[in-house]
Amino acid sequence: ETNPIRRSLDDLAQRCVALRGIFDYEGRSERLTEVLRELEDPTVWSKPDRAQELGRERTKLEAVVGTLDRLKTGLTEAAELLELAESDADEGMVAAVEHDVAGIEREVAKLEFQRMF
Repeated sequence: ETNPIRRSLDDLAQRCVALRGIFDYEGRSERLTEVLRELEDPTVWSKPDRAQELGRERTKLEAVVGTLDRLKTGLTEAAELLELAESDADEGMVAAVEHDVAGIEREVAKLEFQRMF
């Protein structure tokens, strides 16, 4: 029975959409692009304080943007694997997807907790 897994995937997808809004994914993603562009400029290194500030900002932005990207990819891959497992009646693959979904659930819960701070 894969319906509970499908419901979990749908629920997690909705929660991820909400988190993208809460954490301003679009804005942070654009800012990350800007910061990376600034760090590629060799002149930034003539101002070590500015370079360090940009490096810290990049780390923070990559943490949020990267996590949300990984979650989206993980959900997409889990849904595709679940379809494949159903068509092949592969219970081992279903169990693997269930394990992956549990990991995604933990990551989403961690982000939901972080939003409180």
